[in-house]
Amino acid sequence: MTWSVSVYRHSGDADVHEYTSHRLASPALVREHVDLARERPWVSRIGLTEHVREVTRRSISETDLPGGGLPAAVPAPAGGIVAARFYEIEGSEVDGLLSADDARDHLQELRRVSGGAAGAAESTHPAGLRLWEVTVVDFARPTSEDALPRSA
Repeated sequence: MTWSVSVYRHSGDADVHEYTSHRLASPALVREHVDLARERPWVSRIGLTEHVREVTRRSISETDLPGGGLPAAVPAPAGGIVAARFYEIEGSEVDGLLSADDARDHLQELRRVSGGAAGAAESTHPAGLRLWEVTVVDFARPTSEDALPRSA
């Protein structure tokens, strides 16, 4: 969880967005930014946003990978602002999150290198490997200073 602080100034009948901080990792830093903003006479409003990244993983077979080419957009759940889906091959030397095409290519190469028989079922992973579908969703919710966790 991180937070950002947005500062507004009054202009005519409207509040005008002046700036938003980078993502702040501690409630103490958020409070410090808020205190500094309150010291500026031109600040008319301060907004706080809580940012949460939800990462889910599920084990899948290679046949569960989406078709080739550019991935289809992942619908964000209610309140989500960004959603992306990646793939990970646990137990291989391939590090990081991959596209479906990259995961498929790596699995085929691993089968080839390990001497997998030609025409072997695509759902058969080389020994010791597990394919994961990783879904990342970012949420941004307005919050208040009172709702910030208390630092120890």
